[in-house]
Amino acid sequence: MRLHAAPTGLTLAAGSAAVVATALSAAALTAPSDLVARLVAMALCVAAVGAFGGDLLAALATAGIAWSVLDGFLVNRLGVLTWHGAADIVRLGVLAGMALAGWLGALSYRLARHRRDVVRMRVWLYGDGFASSVRAHKEASPSG
Repeated sequence: MRLHAAPTGLTLAAGSAAVVATALSAAALTAPSDLVARLVAMALCVAAVGAFGGDLLAALATAGIAWSVLDGFLVNRLGVLTWHGAADIVRLGVLAGMALAGWLGALSYRLARHRRDVVRMRVWLYGDGFASSVRAHKEASPSG
């Protein structure tokens, strides 16, 4: 279900730019040996793309791009992609999980907002239940 989500291409382009900016910031602010902090920075970036873009496909694709940038530039050097076995499976799982979590958070917010808007529209169309019950009570009372 897509309620007011950004187009996939735009979300993926913005997510890619955000991943590169996050990688540059993480490289500048953390030590090369602090891989957990770098993974956390990239995971938060991917979750933000999932939350603000509202498109699961774009969020998961951004997680894949984030993993390749993380592996090539923050774990290794000079863009060399290597497979580290279980460590890379964990990194990829964390990034994909955060993409899913961000998207689910955005979806639940959009659904709650949609439900609230539907309730407001029904109240506007049919009248407020409280006000109409007060009106009916006043009309039925002997004092008028």
